[in-house]
Amino acid sequence: MKKPLVSVIIPTYNSANLIERAVSSVLFQTFQDFEIIVVDDGSTDNTAQIMSRLQKRDSRILYTHISHSGGAARPKNIGIKMAKAPFIATLDADDEWYPKKLEKQIALLSDPSRPRLGYVTCFALYVYEEEKMKFIYRVPRYKDILQRILAHDYMGSGSGMIYKKEVFKKVGGFDESLKSGQDAEMRIRLAQYYDFDVVEDVLFVYYFHKKNISNTLGIIKRCEDITKIINKWKHLYSKYPKAHSNRLRFNGTMCMINGMTAEAKRFFIESTKIYPFNWRSYLYFIFSFLGSNFYRKLTYIKAGIRHFLKK
Repeated sequence: MKKPLVSVIIPTYNSANLIERAVSSVLFQTFQDFEIIVVDDGSTDNTAQIMSRLQKRDSRILYTHISHSGGAARPKNIGIKMAKAPFIATLDADDEWYPKKLEKQIALLSDPSRPRLGYVTCFALYVYEEEKMKFIYRVPRYKDILQRILAHDYMGSGSGMIYKKEVFKKVGGFDESLKSGQDAEMRIRLAQYYDFDVVEDVLFVYYFHKKNISNTLGIIKRCEDITKIINKWKHLYSKYPKAHSNRLRFNGTMCMINGMTAEAKRFFIESTKIYPFNWRSYLYFIFSFLGSNFYRKLTYIKAGIRHFLKK
């Protein structure tokens, strides 16, 4: 049989009520030369039964069930090993693609005039289901990609990403010691060897809800994973102290949004120690005395203004 051009990897855990939507969004792509690899991270719901039905619908769907790892890294790595295609796209089970996602990204990523281009993302519609809010996230273009990704994982959800499979031979698989932040850590590695680009169209929907891994893990665990990443790449953070300072400020912001004021203040103070000229860290520290509710509203307003200005 002819090998597909794209392998779509969908890690899932207890998402029986959502997995069909994700798989269907792949099947409805205008670009049809793909295989779908669903890697079930030990689900205890009826995901297996749903996948059995979907496999009867389309022979390009592969399904494997593994013991629970508690994160997306191991399922993604297993999917990469199973993949037959030269391009790898990832999709979270609770998100969905718009029909032209693969078509537009493959056209960019396969450009023969850009051999260093290793990974591509796109714009996204972010939907906050409980808050009944949504906005378009437009991935910014930066020249100093490595420093930017060290400071903040600005490239967006893994559901927007597509990679050349060869990049994983160079940098290795996703870090399985991390329960969150695997995409961010992978991007630090990729940015040292490959170029990155963006399709400037909204090509998928990212849903924020209680069952997101980032929410189920909790802010403390997420900060622990970020600390692991900082320690793993401490030679880069030492080289770029401003990026280190900004990373700590983002940690503080996460803590403030989640009501952990004391922890947030510690991050803001540490941020100023790492890079004393980071005026935003001083400002955020001052804002922290106004409470989490104020800070949360300020974050939403900031996101709304950014969205408005980029229209």
